[in-house]
Amino acid sequence: MSKCFFGEHENVVDPQRRIALPKAWRSAEPGENEFFLLPGRGQSLQLVPSATFGKLLDKLQDVSFADQQAARALATIGSMAQEIRCDRQGRFSVTPKLLAHADITDRALLLGSVTTIQVWAPAVWREQQMGSEDCLNVLQAIQERPDDFTDIIRKATKD
Repeated sequence: MSKCFFGEHENVVDPQRRIALPKAWRSAEPGENEFFLLPGRGQSLQLVPSATFGKLLDKLQDVSFADQQAARALATIGSMAQEIRCDRQGRFSVTPKLLAHADITDRALLLGSVTTIQVWAPAVWREQQMGSEDCLNVLQAIQERPDDFTDIIRKATKD
């Protein structure tokens, strides 16, 4: 089973632009505290575990270089993305460009997003946080979504 991330942690951004990853989210195994930090939607950052990012990378390798829109999107994300390795205290450094994208200055809010970690400026998160009813509606839609072609056929033949 993959590592899961739950909870909310507000941390200081130190003068070296470092943020501490909560101890509960760190692995005791050397080399396991490696992530990719990407710009996210809504002025957030996505901290993606290396194993999860590897799955995305497998799909991205199939993108055609001739697809101009996809190439620009990959260049935009790639130019801002950052490979992260936590130090012994669980801290990781964030580039000024990513901090600016998320409007993070002196404090960062780390949110467990089950399979990834979102990093927000606390004030921005409070403005954009989803209500519990909306959240449950999204989870229900995910749960009811067909997983593969067989499920689609099964549902189509029930009627």
